[in-house]
Order: sequence, then structure tokens, then C-alpha cells
Amino acid sequence: MGRVVVHRDYASILSASGLTRFSDWMGLNRISYREVSMRPLRPVVALDLPGMPRTIFLKRHLESPRAETIFEKMHLTSPLSEAAKEVQKLEWFGQAGLAVPEVIVWGEGTWEGIGKASFLGTLDLEALPLERFLFHHWKPPVPGREVPSKWGIIEQLAGLTRRMHQEGIVHRDFYLGHVFISEHPSRQEFELSVIDVQRASRRPSWWLRSQIKDLASLHFSADPAFIRPVDRLRFLKAYWRVERLGTWHRFLIRLIQRKALKIRRHTEKAMGIPYSEFFKNKYY
Repeated sequence: MGRVVVHRDYASILSASGLTRFSDWMGLNRISYREVSMRPLRPVVALDLPGMPRTIFLKRHLESPRAETIFEKMHLTSPLSEAAKEVQKLEWFGQAGLAVPEVIVWGEGTWEGIGKASFLGTLDLEALPLERFLFHHWKPPVPGREVPSKWGIIEQLAGLTRRMHQEGIVHRDFYLGHVFISEHPSRQEFELSVIDVQRASRRPSWWLRSQIKDLASLHFSADPAFIRPVDRLRFLKAYWRVERLGTWHRFLIRLIQRKALKIRRHTEKAMGIPYSEFFKNKYY
């Protein structure tokens, strides 16, 4: 039992592939797919269906939704399904003028004893994670002709981050692997998109604690082999829209570095590898 919400432009294509009911999407019987991330409670697979312009990335939530709001935690309201929450948060980003994957289908219902299982299908961005892009394009020494492009992308990332925070959105999982970059050869420019927004939340634009966490996550995930201290300062100056850093900004930088160090230590402990080994499997 469950309900399915389909983008009308793709309804007939999905129906022709036998994907109409909630159980069709959760079971994927007789549907070919590629495994992308097989976490036990949140597997992600890729579907290449006849007639679809691009690959569909399907994320299934095989657990009851987490309580997020104070009303849900006090059991005054029932939590939304994980897919419904992610659709809502993708809408926040879209309304803020930030590029995100296009939702083509999502659903929620009962599955194998889970009262509010759910799934979300989005179209492939046909883009690279920024962490992988910098490996392929910014290996030192960066050719002089490429430096303006590098600076432009760094400032574009700063603008995206500033816009997100000004709109009262914090990502809460804001690593370079969750920012994708696509090139438009005809316009000779790049577009940045944000993915994996399921942990995003609303905070007042003056709420620094969560913004510091986002900035620290970027700092941590920017491989020092390709992102120099001067690049980090360029990003922060663009983010704060200042030419020179004042005392307040230097204080914030210390908070960012301190939080990034905590993330680093936590990651090293969780993964059992030193920070220097963290990036090695991310570039292929």
C-alpha cells in the first residue's frame, strides 16, 4: 500500500516500464539497475529506462522517518516520510534560485513492515562532483590560462553558499562531493548544483553555528593538494563580500578551522584512516 507522485512529463514513460505502483518502485522486480550506494537502510541505484532522456537515480528509504521538528519530537504531529521531506527541501533550494536535481517521482507507503517507507527518483545532473573536478582540472601547477576559471568557480561556490545562508537554509552535509559542476561549452561557463539535501534545515540568516558547520565541511573536504590557503581566503572574501578581512572575520575563520578539525578527527576515527588517505578513492 502506498501512494506515488509522478512528474506528468514522464508518467507515460515510467508506466511503459512497469513502474506505476509504490511496490513497483520499492521492489524493482524485472527492472535492470546499477548499484550506486548500497547502504542497508538507504540504497541508491541508477535506472536507464527506455524513453528517459537521462539516468534516474532512485533512493529508497527502508526505515521509519526521523523526527525533526519540535512538534514531531514531542509526538504532537507525525513525521513526514524521508522522501517527502527531501522533496520539500529541494523546493526550498529551487525557490532560493539554487540548482538541484529534478524530481520526477516519489512515493511513500508501507513496505515489509515499515510504516512509512519511501523513495525518491531524480534525473541525473550529468555533472561531476566538485571534489573530482578539481582533481582533473586543478592539479598543480595550474596553467596560467586556467587560473581565472579556477578563481571564477571558487567565487561562484562562495556566491551559492552565501545565497543559501541568506535564504535561511543550511545544508548540514555541505561537502564538495555534494556540489556538482557542469560545463556549458556553448556559453563557456559552469553551473553549480547541490545534491543530498535531506539533512538541510531552516535557520535564521544570523544563526552562525549552522553556517560555520557548512563552511567547515567545505574547508575539510577541499583537498589541500589542489586548494591552497590563498584559494580558501578568496572563497571567504567572496562569501563575505569584503576586500579585506577584519577582526570579526578572522574570529569566524578560527571557528571554521576549529570545527573542520573536529570533522577531520571524527572522520579519521570513523574510517580508521589518516586525513592524507581520505581523498585517494574519491577521484575515479
